[in-house]
Amino acid sequence: MACVLFGFLAATILLVLLFYPPDTPEVTLASLTVTKFNFTGDHISGNFNIQFQSLNPNLGTDFFYKDVDCSVYYGKHRLASTVLSGFAQKERETKLINATVHLTQGTTAKGIGNDLTIFSVSQFDVTLTSLIEWEPWSFYYLRFSCDDVAVGFLATTGGHGKMIGPARKCQVSKISESSF
Repeated sequence: MACVLFGFLAATILLVLLFYPPDTPEVTLASLTVTKFNFTGDHISGNFNIQFQSLNPNLGTDFFYKDVDCSVYYGKHRLASTVLSGFAQKERETKLINATVHLTQGTTAKGIGNDLTIFSVSQFDVTLTSLIEWEPWSFYYLRFSCDDVAVGFLATTGGHGKMIGPARKCQVSKISESSF
């Protein structure tokens, strides 16, 4: 009787581990700096140097990031994005994800000139989007959003800016999910 009960318990645990999806990664915007920033009216250019910190909270599950995209928004208008190389993340591991998003001379951000002229501060939204697999045929397509990130600009530093405040946790949304 004890062997049957133990076998049933072991089978139940195995089924839960095989078919229950893992917890999603926890992503934090660790830092955001801006270099070579220039604005004329509503036209801007420069480089957004972004560092995310991603924690895999699971035991026994590795993640594989594919199709990684980092984007910068002003309001709801996408300014620019960059594609990053995929990578693996072991169980309970914290990974740093570095991205540089380049804004070209033709980038338009309606109203940013007023923000910067009056306050020397502007707010941006930053997203990290990726297909995250944990085993063959099982994946999440996730977007991590850090909204209203205040960036202070100092005219004396030659077009440089820095995120105001400490690191902040990003909100996660599932775009799609599959597990076969």
